[in-house]
Amino acid sequence: MIKWENVKLAERLRKISQNFNMIKPTTISEKLLFSTVRIAVQFSSGEEGTGTGFFFNFLVDEQTHIPAIITNNHVVAGAVTGSFQLHELDKTIEEPQPSGDFFTVDLDDFENRWVSHPDNNVDLCAMLFQPLRSEAEIQGKSIFNCALDNSSILSKADLEELSAVEEVLMIGYPNGLWDEVNNLPLIRRGTTATHPAVDFKGTSTNVIDAACFPGSSGSPVLIVNEGMFNTKSGTFAGYTRVWLLGVLFSGPFITAQGEIVSETIPTSQQSISLTRLMIHLGYIVQAKEIKVLGEHIKQILQASGNL
Repeated sequence: MIKWENVKLAERLRKISQNFNMIKPTTISEKLLFSTVRIAVQFSSGEEGTGTGFFFNFLVDEQTHIPAIITNNHVVAGAVTGSFQLHELDKTIEEPQPSGDFFTVDLDDFENRWVSHPDNNVDLCAMLFQPLRSEAEIQGKSIFNCALDNSSILSKADLEELSAVEEVLMIGYPNGLWDEVNNLPLIRRGTTATHPAVDFKGTSTNVIDAACFPGSSGSPVLIVNEGMFNTKSGTFAGYTRVWLLGVLFSGPFITAQGEIVSETIPTSQQSISLTRLMIHLGYIVQAKEIKVLGEHIKQILQASGNL
């Protein structure tokens, strides 16, 4: 478990690193490295935890979008404070790029800053980006990130064009691990374990075959192909696709007695009993529920006169 003060330590490590060379993201996979943010939380009990959030623009119309961070409800539930380590925008060039520096934004009253999905059974929530931008401005900083948006979410018809077995990427901070010197997440690879177009057990859920550890909650799960890939019809396509399938939120565990149970992926390694072992599977909230959450946020902002 990476301690809370190590978020500050990472900044100091960055400044003394002699070999630091921040990439300038150009490919899709490189840009995805800047699509997530590590969420470090602290509870009233003093316990700490980590989870994954990702940047997302809820589209209102062709000219308007609502920037936000998406994660799971259980990542932020009960958290009194939260911390994000954010990349700084390079203001010396016209094209948006990371400067190579990053900084920390700490927020109090953390749980109450998030808007939950209107269906309590859907473990999904979002925080508007404005509080982070305001805190960054106080520090004289501008934030660099690469956000996903509604265009990465497939329709039902498009999902049916996928195969039952698709290669997926999951980006996040398993066991709280990350590249703290470069402020970058880890990318995990797996496959779909259920067909993306089918509601697993009649819910807005799919299953992936990938190692899912504490800290991975809130990770975006994507199909990413840069260049040639095989289609369902057996032909090869030669374009790049980035499709958001969903958000990791839970997974099955096996108990010492051999019983399989499903639980949310905890934010702390210490929350896992030694008598329980994680199976190499994870449950994801289908991306269509992100659109539902976006409409809910839009209604709240319209009712308050902020949109």
